[in-house]
Amino acid sequence: MRRFEMAGTVALLPYALHLFFPSIGNEWAFAFLLVVGSLAIACHAWLEGCRWQMAPAYFLAASLPLYEATHLLSEFPACPFAGVAVLLLDLTAIALCVVMPVFRLPAPTGPYNIGTETRHLIDETRSDPFSDRPGGRRELVIQVWYPAGVAPAGRYAPYRERRITTLRSLHFALVRSHSMLHAKFAHDPARFPLLLYTPSWSGIRTESTGLVEELVSHGYVVVGIDHPYSSNAVAFPDGTVPRRKFVGDEDYSSPEAVDAFVNTANEQIEIRARDAVFVLDTLERMDANDPGKLLTGRLDLTRAGIFGSSLGGGTSAEVCSVDRRFKAGADLGGMISTKTAERGLFAPFIFIFEGMYEEPPFVVGADLSSFSPAKRLEIEFSLRQFASMKNLLPNHGGCWMTIKGIKHAHFFDSPFFTPLRRRGVDPARVLDAIRRHTVAFFDTNLKEQKVGQVNRLQVSSCREEY
Repeated sequence: MRRFEMAGTVALLPYALHLFFPSIGNEWAFAFLLVVGSLAIACHAWLEGCRWQMAPAYFLAASLPLYEATHLLSEFPACPFAGVAVLLLDLTAIALCVVMPVFRLPAPTGPYNIGTETRHLIDETRSDPFSDRPGGRRELVIQVWYPAGVAPAGRYAPYRERRITTLRSLHFALVRSHSMLHAKFAHDPARFPLLLYTPSWSGIRTESTGLVEELVSHGYVVVGIDHPYSSNAVAFPDGTVPRRKFVGDEDYSSPEAVDAFVNTANEQIEIRARDAVFVLDTLERMDANDPGKLLTGRLDLTRAGIFGSSLGGGTSAEVCSVDRRFKAGADLGGMISTKTAERGLFAPFIFIFEGMYEEPPFVVGADLSSFSPAKRLEIEFSLRQFASMKNLLPNHGGCWMTIKGIKHAHFFDSPFFTPLRRRGVDPARVLDAIRRHTVAFFDTNLKEQKVGQVNRLQVSSCREEY
């Protein structure tokens, strides 16, 4: 809970007990405590920002002073049931705020501060069959994170734009990132290596902000891509919010369902790979002459890489298979397309997966007879995928890394969203492991810094074992 949220709701608890036992304690002291709690909630609303999880506390802060004033002036006896109602409402507000906190991601560890801004791009050479606009071209929204100067002054970017939040995620717009909006670019060195980030199955560009900000703090420009009509929601500058339109999800219920899922994934990877290539083309033009003045002469395009989580990892592999301008890539927990497996890679690449995929039943020759048909299809598909991935590594070098004890969600920020998702695994320590090895891989392959061998690693219960 945030500071004033906690102060306000905790201050109301003794007042609720006072309504149970009105004869205990000084009446005016509890009235004063009520005023303090109500003022703290008002400060929260003004300084921290309102959110619906605090609605029960807002009701109490508005109604209880009137109730108490009427009680003191008219001296009517307090109703014990009022204490029950106040206690339940206050505890409800506390519980909602704890379960759905305005979380804070771990701070980046690199020497650079971080600036960020968002751009809207239109690829005039491509039509978009999903577009709501007649004859619509392919439109993208990108977010540029870049190393910023010392102590940038300004407003921190929200974790998520309010326009694309839902009732459940509305408070994400109150979460502050570590990136300053429109901060001045760092001057030393003049140019920085470039990394593109492409998100998951229906994910958005900010879903792995914890990893993105870490890379930027170590001297990379990172550009995250929203893929309209594939990402869950994308905010266009004109106020429209296109939402996901492609049909299909991961499905192992039958061989036919697996084929349909793979076809959908292949199609999405191809679309998103073309988006990434277009973004690099655009960034080349911006490096030569950025209309916004930010990126002119700041990108080292000879040291470009790409990474992604889940299906975004498969997109990263496809991009490194079709465009030789990308010198390194990373796949965090994602499948690769059929064409990528056939074509091969032209750059060093790292695959990072959950440790369970190196344990039974996800091993060649494991007995699958006790599993359901759907689970057998999933295991068989995973084994084919992993074999294809490992076959891609020898030609240009790369790494196969597993982290034992984590879930697929740990490749995103989502374990920080609520304590209910942590289940004994510290997400900060998992993020630290993913951060360090991803930074090490790109430093080795884009900055030629031999920061230690990055190969197959094991992390057991967030304790690294080399």
